[in-house]
Amino acid sequence: MRIAILLLSAILLFSLFLEAWAYEAGDIAAPSIPLANMDMPTPKITSPNMATPPAAAKQQALPESQANKTESEADDQADNLSGKWSIRFEDRPDRLLDLTLWSSDKTKFMGYGTMTRETKSSSVTVIGSLEEDELTLTVTSTESDYSGQVPDRYDIILTLANSTTVNSMSGTYILTSGGEFVGDGNAKAIKR
Repeated sequence: MRIAILLLSAILLFSLFLEAWAYEAGDIAAPSIPLANMDMPTPKITSPNMATPPAAAKQQALPESQANKTESEADDQADNLSGKWSIRFEDRPDRLLDLTLWSSDKTKFMGYGTMTRETKSSSVTVIGSLEEDELTLTVTSTESDYSGQVPDRYDIILTLANSTTVNSMSGTYILTSGGEFVGDGNAKAIKR
């Protein structure tokens, strides 16, 4: 046993001695693992531009009376659109949306309501925006027929009439159910 330990110790010392003689003093060993090549571009460094940017052309301000008029028209439109609406779909007479809308500011709307499909009613939520004379609504059902189903969704674009009081609008809709396209067509909204 003692001879085996002495023999093993001699082999170990000899292998260490060989590794020590493999390199000259001051030589750097080459890595055994190749370096990663990431092909990174050389950064482009430029000195900061301290020049003053050219003066922007001054916008011509609206006369104060005209500015107040456009602001009050936007308020009136938002007030006219707030309230209860019924939306019917031309090619889907079995569906009806009854919505209550209110303005969260001059161009943003939100609300809630019910979607009646044949004899079944379900709750819906509404978000929307007004841009010029176009009201865009996204109506999403809050209930599903089965667990895990993506809810029904209507994307509705309605055009406002050019009158001071808005009592009806017409436009188009896209219906998706369960995340799948179901149909599109024309829609008409009537204020109740």
